[in-house]
Amino acid sequence: MKITTGLAVGATVVALVAVGTGGAVAQSLVTSHDIKDGTVRVKDMRAGAISQFSRPGPAGASGAQGLRGDTGAKGEKGDTGAKGDKGNNGANGLNPAVLVAKDGDAGWSFSGAPAAALSGGELRLAGGFDSNTVSGAIGMVKTFDNVPLSTLTSLRYDMHVTKRPTDVSAPTIHVAVVGASTGTSSGFMNLVFEPVNNGGTTLNQPFVFDAVSGSWWGTRDSQNHPRQATASLVSFVQDNPNAKIIAVSVDNGGSSSNTVPVDAFSAGVDNLVLGFGDSFTRYDFGG
Repeated sequence: MKITTGLAVGATVVALVAVGTGGAVAQSLVTSHDIKDGTVRVKDMRAGAISQFSRPGPAGASGAQGLRGDTGAKGEKGDTGAKGDKGNNGANGLNPAVLVAKDGDAGWSFSGAPAAALSGGELRLAGGFDSNTVSGAIGMVKTFDNVPLSTLTSLRYDMHVTKRPTDVSAPTIHVAVVGASTGTSSGFMNLVFEPVNNGGTTLNQPFVFDAVSGSWWGTRDSQNHPRQATASLVSFVQDNPNAKIIAVSVDNGGSSSNTVPVDAFSAGVDNLVLGFGDSFTRYDFGG
């Protein structure tokens, strides 16, 4: 049907209105074939008449949900990340230390008189001589039950000297052994480590001595080692395979031929490391 703006045909409009408003029922519906082109104009139509023929139908039902797609292929491995910064050094392998704050702590005992002292965070040593000690010196001693000299792997200490006579070299380490090749039944002697043979004893200067790698001498003649002749600890071990440790002393180095007044010598010792085989212990004297 073609709708134009030409002249209206009243009879046709009346027929349409009758159909749309429930008037007399026609024998058949009015279709576009019953209306001549150009005979119906939009302005002649009652408001809403055309919309009755163009309303949308009801919404269709929703379609079913589609199937889930397959998982995508695994992505390629990413590049290796940049190397991280170097971490801080771990704690000192010698820590934590074993505290020696009084006589008897960790097996260390005062040796000789007048006694040394644990004071000011270190072992304080003064002058003097005591022949009743295993070393003939005054300090602190730790005893052992015949530990093979060949198993001694660590022996070091921190020290400083504040006062000393010119002929005194201390603080000293004495390692007392039996079974050495001294020609005696007991094979007893002391192996002695002195600062004077290992870098000096400048007053008021701190020193750290690694005694195992330093120079030693013996208090008795032994195989290939004349008395008081310096040599390496390794050479003493090789020439005395049966030597056993009975005591280790850190002391003022006193001897019967070198006795000094108590107040003529003053020194301090701390952080003594003593080890056998793969294990070792650091002893903190005085806290």
